[in-house]
Amino acid sequence: MPEFRTEPLVVPTVSGLLPAGERDRRVALTSFRPEGERVQVPMREIICYECGQSSRVPSAALSANCLHCHTHLNMADVEIRPGSRRLTVRTLGNVYVPSATVLSHLSVVCSNMDVDGRVSGSFRCTGTLSLNTSMVLDGAVSAGKLVVDKGAEVELTVGAAAEQVEIYGRLKGRLQCKGQLHVYRSGAYEGVCKAADVVVDPGGRFDDQSRF
Repeated sequence: MPEFRTEPLVVPTVSGLLPAGERDRRVALTSFRPEGERVQVPMREIICYECGQSSRVPSAALSANCLHCHTHLNMADVEIRPGSRRLTVRTLGNVYVPSATVLSHLSVVCSNMDVDGRVSGSFRCTGTLSLNTSMVLDGAVSAGKLVVDKGAEVELTVGAAAEQVEIYGRLKGRLQCKGQLHVYRSGAYEGVCKAADVVVDPGGRFDDQSRF
């Protein structure tokens, strides 16, 4: 008798709606198959935000347990909406803060973070952290790439560390950049800075107070 194989229901989107191709694949996986035939489930590599070790999980998974420290890892995208009481976010997905959101004492660990609202706290992003509005960040900030958008005025109370920094608006505070710090013509930086490479376009302003 052919073997009946099942697969855990793991939805790849927050809405819970499966794309047509994924739905067809799930139907095929739960059909009767000849004995000995194996199904190759697409996998991807993730990095635990607690221990920093890598694990392989199904590509469609929205959560998993780290194989090393056994931490439960969330992999869904998160939107922090106005009126939210959620102050701590831990995910391997992306985080979006809409413009109407005003929140302080926020703690976020994620992949990419796009901030249109006025929030404050500590942010740790393995990817890009885009600050698109004026704010005072009173916690530690780290990112693979830090972007201060045009028109935004950002003040770092504690400081920020990034692999790469792009400044189109205004940034003030202590900054450590392992790669290139680029101040565009509409941008300005003021503070104590340590960067491997600094590029300032004509019209941009770079005031490194550590030189004095």
